[in-house]
Amino acid sequence: MKFVYPEFLWAFFALAIPIIIHLFNFRKYKTLYFSSLQFIKHVDQQTRSTQKLKHLLVLALRLLLYSFIIFAFAQPYIPANEGSETAGKPVLAIYIDNSFSMTAKGTEGELLSEAREMSRKMINSATLETRILLTTNAMSGIEQRLLTKVDALDYLDKIEPSALVRSLDDVMNWQRAFIDKEHLNNQKIGVRQYVFFSDFQKSSAKTAELKEDAFSFYYPVKLTPQAKENVYIDSVWFSSPIQRIGQNNELNVRVVNAGEEALTNVELHCEITGIRRDVFMDIPANQKATTIINYTEQSGGFKKGTLSVNDKQLFWDDDYFFSYFVDNQTNVLIVNGAGSSPAVSQVYNLERFYKVKSIDENAFTLDELNQVDLVFVNGMNELPSGMAQNLKEFAQSGGTLALFPGTKADLGSWNNLLQDLQMPSMGSVQASGTKIEKLVYDDPFFHEMFEKKKENLNLPSVRKAYRTAASGSNSYYDLIRLQNGSPLLLRSGGAINVFLFTSSLETEFSSFTTDALFPSIVLRIGEMSQRKAPISLTIGKESFFPLYKKQTGESPIHIKNKEVDFIPQIKQEGLISYLSLSGMEPLENLKAGNYAIWDEKKEGEMSLNYDRTESDISCFSENEIVDLLEEKGLKNVSFSEINEGQSLTKIDIEKPFEYWKTAILLALLMLLAEMMVIKFWK
Repeated sequence: MKFVYPEFLWAFFALAIPIIIHLFNFRKYKTLYFSSLQFIKHVDQQTRSTQKLKHLLVLALRLLLYSFIIFAFAQPYIPANEGSETAGKPVLAIYIDNSFSMTAKGTEGELLSEAREMSRKMINSATLETRILLTTNAMSGIEQRLLTKVDALDYLDKIEPSALVRSLDDVMNWQRAFIDKEHLNNQKIGVRQYVFFSDFQKSSAKTAELKEDAFSFYYPVKLTPQAKENVYIDSVWFSSPIQRIGQNNELNVRVVNAGEEALTNVELHCEITGIRRDVFMDIPANQKATTIINYTEQSGGFKKGTLSVNDKQLFWDDDYFFSYFVDNQTNVLIVNGAGSSPAVSQVYNLERFYKVKSIDENAFTLDELNQVDLVFVNGMNELPSGMAQNLKEFAQSGGTLALFPGTKADLGSWNNLLQDLQMPSMGSVQASGTKIEKLVYDDPFFHEMFEKKKENLNLPSVRKAYRTAASGSNSYYDLIRLQNGSPLLLRSGGAINVFLFTSSLETEFSSFTTDALFPSIVLRIGEMSQRKAPISLTIGKESFFPLYKKQTGESPIHIKNKEVDFIPQIKQEGLISYLSLSGMEPLENLKAGNYAIWDEKKEGEMSLNYDRTESDISCFSENEIVDLLEEKGLKNVSFSEINEGQSLTKIDIEKPFEYWKTAILLALLMLLAEMMVIKFWK
């Protein structure tokens, strides 16, 4: 047996007081008058014996009365698990999964509502001294408190659905760490019981980092929705990275049917600035389907769109928001070296879409890169270190580099820049096997450049080309390959946008500028140099949205729509300002939707979507959940499932067997017995 408040046991010393009082009460006398002395002697002996027995019984009853009162204040109990730490307050740790998957419909409302009501019953039935640790996916500082029953019930009403998803081991380790810290620093913790209300989706119910615990009690409670189905938009992308006025756009939309029944004529509604489309899709059971929405851009500027599907079960993933920018022109800076070709500027000047400026390599300064989208290095042999550094920063800031060396390239200066850009280095000149063998049609670079793939296309040749050696990163792709296996044209594959031509445009090296393939490639490089922000970001993930300018104004940048006005943190790198959407603050303040970005004027559009991780509704079964926990060394696991409503479900959790109520009852019985003895024992 243990005591919650053992210090009250010192009150047993106070039992000496009624003993002393009773001893003095024994000395009281009463005079009686009788005619016969013999009878007086008999009555005196009988009365004296009876009164002594009565006083001793009253003394015993009072001692028992005070003893039971002392026991009630000390609160004796038998712990539920003799092997656990028990000398302290019992703790009931309740975790309520408030992620979006818990908004599914159960028998008596949303699963989250059922979880709240079950938690309310548990808290109400807990003992007065029990402390409650109430946890949601927020796991914030305000939840790092041991609450009384009243405070816990009050906080329970404030729990709302959240976009944040936590793994099961994260929550359990977080709760354990806090309770251990509280036990060491603030107050003794006794029996620990953990209750988990969740649908236990396979995407989040992970236990890889869970630590062993053989003494605490664990109660996983699975809430099951009525219908196990979901239809959601998984992802959206353009077939071509380029959007221009008057050009056809192919918008790809992937829709997933996470259900056991095949669906026909699923309506997909699309709204883009000034455009509306409705598409009907057939999606097999537990499969995904992709459709393409075609439309033509009628104007330039910022565009925002919304895609929607009709779903009867979960609604948070039915909409997908996206935005992009259709530019009216691309600014091209051509830096001409000793081996430059006039054909480059001639090609770009053919289209009004390109605003071209040509300068000599000796006239290059950092100011020339201001507001430029593409820098075309045309036939330079040597790259001065200052220029190379500026070009590197330009590429890292979102600009595009097209590197076409001269006939006498200084390999040292060129390779220093290429290494910084994680591109292959150039070597000696090769003159054999330099006929173009293949165009990599599958690369997005060639998308819609040709009506169809032609393997027997009459391709031009080059006389000479620089050998290339692979870099350590290999973050680049071949676009054109020579017969000897070397690349003629490469593009970078990382965060920067770089094109490298391994030959020279001078006639000594090739006649490439006279072939129809040349203007197509040069124009496509120009098209792909448009600086593109991501069409959407996911709330809650490590996300940065680029603004291709330095923040110069004193006023903060705002992200806002009709419902939200949020000021994000700014990260400045080179010529780019990144809006940070990482951390808890954006998650708590932003919702899925389209937002305008404002500085001193409108700077862009941004689209945010919720994470689709929980859209996959597959969940663990009872045996799988219990096995996962027991495999991690959790010995006392008792599983429950709510599938017919919380009002019909009763969950019994282990409680220490408490005696304070019994002690109060016995104290009242002793008081009643004492009153009966005094009143009726004459």
